Amino acid sequence: MVDITGSGVMIATTKKADRRKSERFSMTHSTVVYKRSGLLSFIGNGFSANNPLVNMGRGGAQFIAPEYIKPGTGLVLQVDVPAFVGGMCFKAQTVWAKKLPGKKAYRTGVKFLKCDKETRRRLDTLRKDVFFRTTKNQVGKPKKLKVG
Repeated sequence: MVDITGSGVMIATTKKADRRKSERFSMTHSTVVYKRSGLLSFIGNGFSANNPLVNMGRGGAQFIAPEYIKPGTGLVLQVDVPAFVGGMCFKAQTVWAKKLPGKKAYRTGVKFLKCDKETRRRLDTLRKDVFFRTTKNQVGKPKKLKVG
């Protein structure tokens, strides 16, 4: 039970919501591709198509997947944030998946198991600065010069 309004009225929450260890922030214009990890991950067609990223934080992310991914499934995620040149790569595990009403898609929550130092630095930048979460254009992307 949690008092989310400050009014003293207690609201029941799920255990998974209470277990979240890090703040999540909304992400716009960002995408995720994924593939299942493990010994047989090289079999199949590799990474998925681009999927919308809903939110993320230091501990995990939520994205829209075109298929149900069973909780406990190991994944390799490549997250593309337009403000950064190059993506962020994570080893992750599915925590939950919920069908979107009337759509052939699932909200999918994952926890991050492993990422490199540069990815951690980028996550901290995203947490601190809303510009990096909302920009459409890559910062530092080379511009074409007109020769004239």
